[in-house]
Amino acid sequence: MTTRMRWMAALAVALVVGAWQAASAAEPKPTTITITEMDCPSCAKKIADKLVKVEGVAQAEADVKTKTVKVTPKPGLAPSPKELWEAVEKLEKTPTRLDGPSGVFTTKPKA
Repeated sequence: MTTRMRWMAALAVALVVGAWQAASAAEPKPTTITITEMDCPSCAKKIADKLVKVEGVAQAEADVKTKTVKVTPKPGLAPSPKELWEAVEKLEKTPTRLDGPSGVFTTKPKA
């Protein structure tokens, strides 16, 4: 392999790795909220609708079977764990776990 071919191969690898890292960085990290009291589709919809109103939330998908809500942030934003927790509490439900980019919480986060 000539020096020029090696240089071109190295450049191609660098471009692929760079593109992959940029795509990974652009993907927002979701937060999963466990709510053991969520036992019907109606409750799940109300919770998801409430969470979407929290600043920085793009989408909230509730799953009654697993009793969780997956909260996807808007690109470049990170919703406050405390605000997410309190949004659920406003519906008279209590989260038992919040797992996201800011950490894992089993009680209401301070921020």
